[in-house]
Order: sequence, then C-alpha cells, then structure tokens
Amino acid sequence: MRNRLAMLVCLFPAWVCAQQSVNQAVTLYGVMDLAIASDSNSGKSSMRVDSGQQTASRLGIRGQEDLGGGLSASFVLESQIESDTGAPSFAGRVFGSQAWVGLSSPIGTVRAGRMFTPYFGAIATNDPFDAKGPGESTRVFYDSGVRMDNTVKYSLPSGLNGFYGDIAWAAGESAASSSANRQVSMDVGYKTGIFNIQLARHDANDAAGATLARSTMIGGNVDLGPVRGWMAAARSTNDTTLNTRDLLVGVSVPFGLNLLSADYVRKTDRNNPNAGAKQIAAGYYHWLSKRTNLYLVSSRLRNGSAANYQTTLPGGTRRVIAVGIRHQF
Repeated sequence: MRNRLAMLVCLFPAWVCAQQSVNQAVTLYGVMDLAIASDSNSGKSSMRVDSGQQTASRLGIRGQEDLGGGLSASFVLESQIESDTGAPSFAGRVFGSQAWVGLSSPIGTVRAGRMFTPYFGAIATNDPFDAKGPGESTRVFYDSGVRMDNTVKYSLPSGLNGFYGDIAWAAGESAASSSANRQVSMDVGYKTGIFNIQLARHDANDAAGATLARSTMIGGNVDLGPVRGWMAAARSTNDTTLNTRDLLVGVSVPFGLNLLSADYVRKTDRNNPNAGAKQIAAGYYHWLSKRTNLYLVSSRLRNGSAANYQTTLPGGTRRVIAVGIRHQF
C-alpha cells in the first residue's frame, strides 16, 4: 500500500502537467516558506528551523471550466505542508488546507467542502501580517476556527460597486443533535481604491449543541501610498465563561523592493481578572523577484498573571524572531 502511495505521489506532478497541456484552466501552485526561529517561551529558549513564518507552506491544484451562459465550475484541492519535515500539517488529511468545488453565475458563487471561514478571512484581510507567523493577530485574537468542514458557502458576485460579502454554513453532522458542532460564518464589506472596511460574524456550537462562541469583528485598512494603516476590533462571548475584547492597530510602509510592517494587539478578558494579553510585532520584507522574498519578523507577547496565550506558563512572556525565505510558484 505504501509503495502504491509513493508511486501516486511521484506521478501526481506529471499528471497535473499533462492535464495543464490539455486544459490551461487547471493549475498546480504552491508556497515553500522556511525560517530559522529563535523562541523564548516563559524564560526557556530554543532555536529551530520552522515552516510557514510568513505564509503557510502548501501544494495545491485549482481549476475552472467555462460552462457557457455565464456559468463556470471551479475547484481547489490544497495540502498544507510542514516544509521543514515534509509532513502534512493536518494529520490524516491529504488536502486538509482546502477541498471544495463550486459553481459561479452572474448572481454569485456557491462552494461546498472544506474552506476558510469568512470570519478568519476578515481577520487576515485586516492584519498587516496576514494572520500568519510571529506577528499574526490570531496569537491573541479569538479566531473562532480558521476552517470549516462540511460547508456550503455563498459569495456575492463581483461588480457591485465595491461591495462584497460571504455567508457560510457548516453542518455539524451529529446524530445526537442538529445543532451540535454547527457553525455559521459571514462577512460583508466595501472596498475602493484606497480603503476597505469590513464587518464579520461567526457563531459556533459545541458537541452538545450549546454556544461555543459568538464573535463579531469590524476591521479596515487604508492605503495612503507611502503608508498603509490597519485596524480590527472584535468581541467574543458565550452563555457562560467567554467574554473577551480584541484590538489590533498596525502600519505598513513600502519602499522600493522592501516593506516594513508593525502592529500592536491587545486582548481584554471581561470575566477573568488579569487574563488579558498584549503583543507587539515588527517585520521587514525584501523581494528578490515577484515570487521570492526574504523576511525578518519579531514579536513579543506578554500575558496577564492569569493568562497563558502562546506560553507554557500563566503570566509568561514569549519572544520570537524568525529569519526566512518564501518562494511562491
């Protein structure tokens, strides 16, 4: 069985290339991102070679077919990879990053499968670090889950004078209750040439059908040319213990083939004293080509005495410095 799997892996790129020669709408794509990272966690330090400190390493196939009459079909199969070891990021899931098929028309697009939540997409859109790496906001933000399984998602069509939006429903598929593990996620926004503003919501239930979290976020960014500003504010609650507020403010400064980014992220816990956290991060990126860049990112996350976000001990501080290279293809 292992020999057959190895043969399939070896033949897979050749099959994709053959398909591309027949139908140029099918594309093999990916990212390889590796960094050397220094990590100080609650006073204990380590050095490691780490994957995805700017963008998650991945290998994917995407395709689109024009069906005529304004209709088109599309799909994505994407595997997230730990490029320092070659192991899949999601155990037991070959295409754990994304796996969906969709149908587009003049009135919008419907997709079904495993995909990113609209709520997480809104966080990433308004994060100068694209919600990845040592500076990402979701080290502190309550993200309500990055991906949804068993999902049906509708997206508004383009050409609505800058307005856009998505709504996604994920079936819990539990025999115990129709509400168990169910998720609903949505976003709506308005984008012009220089600014974007976005409102997002995510509701998730636990295995018993009770509310795990209700999260609401408003975010935006404005591109003033020499500088770009970023902002996001979120509230997450449930019926029992969860009642937090998250805030991000950031800035990016492009110059030539370079980019400087920085942000400040804060969590406030309304139910639990001293259970908040603060993070400050900065990054430098230098492009060698359109597909390849080098980067240096550093962050410092400090917890309240009753919190341990990203740390092994309550009240701990975590400092991460990553120097890496990213290649996209």
